[in-house]
Amino acid sequence: MARQRGGRNILDSGMSLGGWVVIAASVGICAAVYLAQKNASADEAAFWSLRGPPCPPLDQTRYQRAWGTAQVTRYEGASFEYRVGHMMCTRRPGEPGSGGPYPVCQFTGPVFLGVETGGRRSYFAPPSRYAARVAILNGQARCVLIPRFKMNARR
Repeated sequence: MARQRGGRNILDSGMSLGGWVVIAASVGICAAVYLAQKNASADEAAFWSLRGPPCPPLDQTRYQRAWGTAQVTRYEGASFEYRVGHMMCTRRPGEPGSGGPYPVCQFTGPVFLGVETGGRRSYFAPPSRYAARVAILNGQARCVLIPRFKMNARR
């Protein structure tokens, strides 16, 4: 028996059962889209994280004597130089203490890295069995070692 409100059937108060089904389905779809976006954001943050051991530093003299010609890419006001491999970059939202959104780039096997930002230059020598991720945080380059990744790896 349908519930009564003031002597009238609730289902007869302007909305049919079909209307309630449409509303319930809409709320369910919105919740599913929200959760999918939240999971995608978490996956993206994990993919671009700066967790890992720091890249070994390199002095300018050794960097300039290194073999090969550096490939130079400017991104978000910084200059990135690498000798081998591929590079991809993104702009990440600020994390606590990061000073706002920041650029981060990933290198498949750079061997030697040079980064210039704000007139400061930093050099790194990631070991050959590692990839590297470099972020510009508070005007300084931060490089971490990450496991090598494959182009078919899912993010």
